[in-house]
Amino acid sequence: MQKELKRFLKGHGKSDETKNIVEKEELVKLCSKVSEDKMKSVLRNKFDLVANICHDSPPEVGREGKRDPLDEGSYRCHIQHKASSQWYEIQDLHVVETMPQLIGLSESYLLIFERKDLSQG
Repeated sequence: MQKELKRFLKGHGKSDETKNIVEKEELVKLCSKVSEDKMKSVLRNKFDLVANICHDSPPEVGREGKRDPLDEGSYRCHIQHKASSQWYEIQDLHVVETMPQLIGLSESYLLIFERKDLSQG
């Protein structure tokens, strides 16, 4: 058990700190601290969806290699207006309001996220 704990700590750059530790409880405490620090850094960031791009093609396209699905069909995107938090669906010049719950139901081609650093307030 102590070998596994030391291997874990070595993998996280803490091998110097483990040289003088012989008690399992001390190793477990150090592993807990390392895990907690890693978790805090992971949870510090949050990603918000800001745009979604979809490609719609007719159902017969792409079957049996007859036609390339990217040559036919159309693109539409969902974009969030930051000031109002309202989502819009845009296809060519046609723009309509949409509900965010419907975006998750669409077949996404490309998702665009914005990272928010939670440690800055």
